[in-house]
Amino acid sequence: MNAVIQSTLSNIAIIFFMHLCMVEILNNENRLTPSFAQIGRIIVISSSVIGMFYLPIQYGEYRFDLRLIPLVFFSVRWGWELAIPTLLITALWRLVLGGEGSVPGVVFGMILPVFVALVYRSIQGAVLHPVSIVFLFTIGWFISDIPIIIFVPDGWSVFKEIFLVRYASYVLTALLLCLFIVNAERDRRVKKKLQYDADHDPLTGLYNIRYFQKAVKAFTKSTKQMFIVMIDVDRFKTINDTYGHVTGDLVLKGVSNVIAEVAYAYDANNVVVGRYGGEEFILFLAVDQKETMVSLVEAVRERVETSSFYTEKGTHLLKVTVSIGVSQMTDCKMFQKAVEQADKSLYDSKKNGRNQTNYARDI
Repeated sequence: MNAVIQSTLSNIAIIFFMHLCMVEILNNENRLTPSFAQIGRIIVISSSVIGMFYLPIQYGEYRFDLRLIPLVFFSVRWGWELAIPTLLITALWRLVLGGEGSVPGVVFGMILPVFVALVYRSIQGAVLHPVSIVFLFTIGWFISDIPIIIFVPDGWSVFKEIFLVRYASYVLTALLLCLFIVNAERDRRVKKKLQYDADHDPLTGLYNIRYFQKAVKAFTKSTKQMFIVMIDVDRFKTINDTYGHVTGDLVLKGVSNVIAEVAYAYDANNVVVGRYGGEEFILFLAVDQKETMVSLVEAVRERVETSSFYTEKGTHLLKVTVSIGVSQMTDCKMFQKAVEQADKSLYDSKKNGRNQTNYARDI
């Protein structure tokens, strides 16, 4: 019995090490290309299953392992695109190892349970909870034990002798792994939310100025022309004083949505939109031609002017406009200077009658 416990714990250790590796891949997914992340998942799961081939759980004359657990979880979580390559790698490895039970072990212990898991995913989606886990691994366990009943002499007696150990090891380990996965996904969601809150303005959802500047640094080696655009809501104090701060917030949200929609529709890969503070927004553009920048900036101004904005009570505000100032930035080290120049041009727009765009002299 000590040997059974030790070998079972070895299989469980492999499974939870696999889980830690998968969590690490997920936590660093934004640093990896999608194809590299997929390859990493396939390698982790395949290595775990293959590792269990060499550390079987021995109960009397019979050997088995917990390969079913990573294969089923992987199939439900990631679907056939990654499950099939993993299944091919591990099944071929098991066949190469050979042995009397290699073919039944591959067919009943790997292929059929993966097929059941993929059918479950197509019906229920990639969601696992305790009841579905018990259901899936009960089916998987029974399918994987069919060769014992059919091919082993006096198979039914053997099945009755070892089924409790096998079934309990499958279901309890799967439930424990599910608990770890749920906790890891919850922690990941919390971290993602905290990171989002740290990088975004809470009212508008745009980048805050701290993250905006960090995002702009990614363009320091760009061969494109780079511009800083400052955008200010005209007579915003009057809106607040007349309709209240709740309506003022609704206007800011509406204006921010217009700016983001117009800017990202032009070129989402070369545009960064942020809230500078108060009623002032900041926009970064990297374009091939100055005319593209002019067209985009004017589109923002005109779209705000023609958009509908409403008070807290749903009353239509007749008109909201913005004033804009633009400066060119040759290097990220000139960021602050570019902001100051754009802000000065914005002041000129305000002074000259609002609802217009002014450009720094070097543009």
